[in-house]
Amino acid sequence: MKRLSLLLALLLVILTGCADSSTGRPNPFQYKGAYVGDNSAVVGIANSLPMHDCYKSVELQTKKRPYGLTVRYDDPKLDRIEQERLAIRNAATYFTLVKNAEIVRFAFPNRTYAFSRPEMEAWFGIDFSSIKWEKDLQERLDEKIGNEQQTEDYFKRI
Repeated sequence: MKRLSLLLALLLVILTGCADSSTGRPNPFQYKGAYVGDNSAVVGIANSLPMHDCYKSVELQTKKRPYGLTVRYDDPKLDRIEQERLAIRNAATYFTLVKNAEIVRFAFPNRTYAFSRPEMEAWFGIDFSSIKWEKDLQERLDEKIGNEQQTEDYFKRI
């Protein structure tokens, strides 16, 4: 009985350690270093990012370059600007966590957003592989997309 109790306590500690305490969702940075072909990591990231509640499916492009993924969503019921900001955040997170992701697409019923790693790295002025901590990524994202005009300019460029 003591072994079972110890095992359950250990399992609870492990599961709690993977969650983001502010949201109760898994921390996406637990998947840092994943590859496009790792379906469980790509889906785990989708389930831990903003708009996870309207996530439907993911498609992986692993046969030839450019390697990429398409995440399909139901309508998140957000205005265009907020949807674009969240799409940028989610794309930057995928590029930071998934080593070989070169293209990330987000398909909504009313529009699809496509991001390429080189374009986003140039716009942010960083190499996503150099980001080691979630806090560093969030600071960069807040700085860049906190300005509505910069977000508008980005979508005019692509």
